[in-house]
Amino acid sequence: MSLTLEQPQIKPEFPWKNKKKTVMFANSLIVVIPMSVYALFFFLTDLPGALIFLVIFLPVQILVAAITTLFALGKRRIGDAVLSVLSVTAFSLVLALLGSVLFSVAARGLPAIRLSFLTQNNIYISPTTDLTYGGVGHALLGTLTVVFIGSIVSVPLGIASAIYITDMKGRLGGFVRFIVQAMSGVPSIVAGLFILAAFILTDFAGFSAVAGGLAYAILMLPTVARTSEEVLKLVPQDLRDAATALGSSRARVIMKIVLPTAKAGIITAVILGIARVIGETAPLLLTTSNTNGTNLNPFKDPIATIPVYIFQFLGSGYETSIQRAWGAALVLMIVVGILFALARVLAPKRKVN
Repeated sequence: MSLTLEQPQIKPEFPWKNKKKTVMFANSLIVVIPMSVYALFFFLTDLPGALIFLVIFLPVQILVAAITTLFALGKRRIGDAVLSVLSVTAFSLVLALLGSVLFSVAARGLPAIRLSFLTQNNIYISPTTDLTYGGVGHALLGTLTVVFIGSIVSVPLGIASAIYITDMKGRLGGFVRFIVQAMSGVPSIVAGLFILAAFILTDFAGFSAVAGGLAYAILMLPTVARTSEEVLKLVPQDLRDAATALGSSRARVIMKIVLPTAKAGIITAVILGIARVIGETAPLLLTTSNTNGTNLNPFKDPIATIPVYIFQFLGSGYETSIQRAWGAALVLMIVVGILFALARVLAPKRKVN
């Protein structure tokens, strides 16, 4: 008589399938429950939406994320879930604020935008003149002139500072970096006051595009220098060593190897520096003043700029003037957007090995 032992049949298990469904269900709860609570308080109470979001929605969402993650993935993943909720919430807030600003400026500025608005000046315009007459052309030209002068001064100094820190490695490299970092914290109005005291009040120069450009240069220099420094650090050291081994001088290595290699990044640094200052109003109020006509002489007489244009018309109190200010703000926002898009396109790409 032989005994046969029956082997138990073991069914294969696929825990990841059930876990995937569980995670999807948990993620749904993390979204649905807080939104339902928010809607309940929003429609049944008189509390403002921002207060409901901060005091009720966000704590409820964190609590739901912690509980659902505990049952779905275990307590070791609770911290990751809470961090993910906070990250997504912060990103959503930033995106909502940016979208709100863009929508507000576009909605209020579009009625003023037309071809004549971009080409005409305001020499015969009063605060109540219809929007079909006058424009921001003279201010746009003045802004470009001031930015160009500021770039002429700040770009060579910024690139030279970056080269001294990264390639020359002089004994004063740390001091130069400290000065550049300190200049990053200089308020814009202080830069305008410096130019006002040093050039305008001393009768060395009057209100002009040159004075505004010098104030802009003070503000642009830290951005150009720091960004150029980081870009120059991306140039492989092997290229410098190879050129030096072939007998090239340090100056030739910098001019023929380092700068051409970092050209796209340096252009990006210049664009970011321009975008940093193009909307500053305080230094221009103290250095360029304002005018309703077109001034083609950058060395003499006040010149109009878009930031001062917005400040002037927004404070008049008349509806048409306020619409002109919103139109100028939209033009300025488009210019800044174009600059950031160019910086993004020209930014050097890091190669991942």
